Amino acid sequence: MSILTEILFLHVSVMYFKKKERLLKQNYKGKKIPCGIGIVLGFVSAFYTFFIYYYVSKINFLVIGLSFLAISAVGFIDDIFGDNRSKGFKGHIKRLFNEHELSTGLLKMIVIPFVLFTGILYLTEDMFKAVLYTIFGSLSVNLFNLFDLRPGRCIKALFVFLVLFGFFINWSPFCISLLILLVPIFIGDIKEVFMLGDAGSNLIGYIFFIITSELYSRSLNSIVVWIALLIVAALNLASEYISFSEVIEKNKILKYIDDLGRKN
Repeated sequence: MSILTEILFLHVSVMYFKKKERLLKQNYKGKKIPCGIGIVLGFVSAFYTFFIYYYVSKINFLVIGLSFLAISAVGFIDDIFGDNRSKGFKGHIKRLFNEHELSTGLLKMIVIPFVLFTGILYLTEDMFKAVLYTIFGSLSVNLFNLFDLRPGRCIKALFVFLVLFGFFINWSPFCISLLILLVPIFIGDIKEVFMLGDAGSNLIGYIFFIITSELYSRSLNSIVVWIALLIVAALNLASEYISFSEVIEKNKILKYIDDLGRKN
């Protein structure tokens, strides 16, 4: 039922934005298509999680559902009001102090760690774990945001990472359901019907975090987290010096995966 609701909302949202000519942005080909449609995934994932909470009464699902809404919503705000005048943490801080403007990018950098920290601290009642997992979650959200530069790349990156960590992940029905919910939005994204926007890429990063950390089971997987955290942190650091798009273009295997299913 959730996936049918998602397909319906995706169709209605795309038709509405095209008809009203709102939130239309140029993709890498210069084609104007609706952006920020990832907010649909945010709402559907949240209500699916609330539905589970209603039946099993496990507080972790309530926390995750609220986080889905908050993380996707703050990304959607960036999709609507964001600009390219400042990039990176330093750029947003300079803009705040020099121009006295709170950019939507800085708003994300404040809201997302706050949402992660409060939710994880409530679940674990452990300050060290809350800080560690907030860092991991925030870096994951930022990393997948960086991947969202070509149709389908962000969700493909998620699948690649999950394959690499597959043997160490507890593949619960909940985590499998989340991946199934990605299918309709992945198809629309890679076919250039719409763009995920920050509303979607932020959420993809959060989904990667909750699956690898096993936050949904409340038995936080510290071994996988340490490994994943190191990889995610290294990639975030590398992004300051190299272009992921250039690396992908120069690597035959990565380029093949990146182009797979995409329009020429």
